Amino acid sequence: MSETRRPGRPASADHGQLRSQMLQIILRDGYGHVTMAQLAAEAGISVRTLHRHFPSKADIVWQGAEGGHEALRRELDTVDPELPVLQALAVAVGRVFDLEAEDEPTARLRLRAIAAMPPELSSRPDAYSGWRAETAVFLARRLGLGPDDLVVRAASAAVQATMAEALSWWATNAGSHESAHSAIERAFLGLEGALVPSPGGA
Repeated sequence: MSETRRPGRPASADHGQLRSQMLQIILRDGYGHVTMAQLAAEAGISVRTLHRHFPSKADIVWQGAEGGHEALRRELDTVDPELPVLQALAVAVGRVFDLEAEDEPTARLRLRAIAAMPPELSSRPDAYSGWRAETAVFLARRLGLGPDDLVVRAASAAVQATMAEALSWWATNAGSHESAHSAIERAFLGLEGALVPSPGGA
């Protein structure tokens, strides 16, 4: 007689491996077309076990993003004050991603899954609201303006959009030689070059 696996006991208890497997399924079938029941079945675990790892389907993709703003605050507080604003942001954001515990293959999978989502899901304002708030505080401090000033709000929105585009490009188009850090840095510095050309430019 074959041994019956106890309900709720995962085939693999490794959280990172499970997340990678879930992300591959989401990429294959589309975020809106998979359910937690399907994900659990393909992983060979119970829905209850899957919920212990990820309370909701959104957590598979977004888990960890909400807390990154605390690391960003620390990096912005210690970045070289002599650096121009966008260069300082590029350095600080890049350091946050260098410190991420998530392995690179899983990060690429997760960001590819986000890039494939409909805009109303991929923007996930609640996940990145902390990032934008910390950026706004930094910009207000550097520019000598209030955090609710129009310029600060517009600039922090532009920075967040640039970061999102850089990460999406890195996950879907960049070669294995390029890190998320370098993609973000190139995007920020490219934005600065496009909007504030050098005095000797045409």
